[in-house]
Amino acid sequence: MAYIKIKLDASDKILLKRSLNRNGKAQQFFTGEVKRLSDPYVPFQNGLLKNTARVFPNRIEYIQPYAKSNYYGNKGKGTQGTENGGLRGKYWDKRMMADRGKEVVRSVAKFAGGKVK
Repeated sequence: MAYIKIKLDASDKILLKRSLNRNGKAQQFFTGEVKRLSDPYVPFQNGLLKNTARVFPNRIEYIQPYAKSNYYGNKGKGTQGTENGGLRGKYWDKRMMADRGKEVVRSVAKFAGGKVK
């Protein structure tokens, strides 16, 4: 009986080669892409909510005191709001991912050296 021995790198090393380690470059790229593509969806009166968001490797924090009320309750009545045919309104991250999620997946796959089928 013949045996074949296959030597594989440790999973951590494989992930590191593709920048897929925890909070690695691919995670940071993903978070940056979500922030960038979500910007047109964030409610906008004077730009403070959108422009003061803090981007961390695995999260985006909208730091204004009214961020939570806008996220859950914004009615989208501004000139660029959802009520007037625009994109700005509540649940901006979820709506962006519904509209552009495949684009995010493609860009992250390309960044990490992968392919999307």
